[in-house]
Amino acid sequence: MTISSHTLIKYMKQIKLLRAVAFTLKAKREATSALSNPDSPPPIIYQMGKVGSSTVYKSLMNTSLSKPILHLHFLSQDLSKHRHTLKQAGVYPPPYHIYLGEATRKLLNRHQDVPIKIISLVRDPIACLISDIFQNPYFAEESILTDTGLIDSQKASRYIDRNLSDPNAFTYIFEWFNRELKTVFGIDVFAEPFSLETGHTVYSKANVEVLVIRLEDLSEKGPKAISDFLGLGDPLILEQSNIRDNSKEKGAYLEVLENLSLSPSLCKEIYSSKFVKNFYSETMISEFILKWAKNSSKLSNQRQ
Repeated sequence: MTISSHTLIKYMKQIKLLRAVAFTLKAKREATSALSNPDSPPPIIYQMGKVGSSTVYKSLMNTSLSKPILHLHFLSQDLSKHRHTLKQAGVYPPPYHIYLGEATRKLLNRHQDVPIKIISLVRDPIACLISDIFQNPYFAEESILTDTGLIDSQKASRYIDRNLSDPNAFTYIFEWFNRELKTVFGIDVFAEPFSLETGHTVYSKANVEVLVIRLEDLSEKGPKAISDFLGLGDPLILEQSNIRDNSKEKGAYLEVLENLSLSPSLCKEIYSSKFVKNFYSETMISEFILKWAKNSSKLSNQRQ
């Protein structure tokens, strides 16, 4: 029996609706379970996307922690905006973290005295933006895909090169802590000094504690910092979780990283932001500029 295209479309819509309902129910159960015991606050991994949070989440899941672990990107009123943006991009249902963020926010609004322990990460903003483009190519303002739906490394390189010059390209990254952590919990990470030497700092206000870690220091200093923060005893054993390692886009991603060359002046402009200077030393900033402008001299000579 041949299924008509109309029937197939209708069937796919029903599948998506059922998946959305399943996400809603699962998120409500998970948030309720995590926040039901005020004497045992759940670890909440709460940060912008593409900063290595999956590694921390997976590693904590492999410990003997008996309490649930929440993994979120948004808790602010921006949740509805992100849901709408995803819908416009044709992503439905949205990722599970959207549902979990909505369910968690509702419970936190009703139980504002529940003690909270948050782990958040920061990353080199250029590396973060490139990784995000590969993870979410449907947000690109122009197609960076091949005819078969995979990412075209040359299209991606050209798009990233132009995109990085846009003054608004880093708005999401540079404003995440203020739009999320400050708005939701009243913690301003820019009002207190970040330890540039250790690569991590704990911020606290009322019943909320936040451990912020540089991704660049996660492997070396993260295990003990996270263990001390959560009272685990032994240093956390990190289990790397990079979905791109087994992705069809890995080759294109590595090719873009290898060939991308930004002007030193653009790099200096990006790394002069308040965000970068708050979390990175001058030495690290110089290393970032050298990394991303590595081919600029060679390309300049080729053009002459």
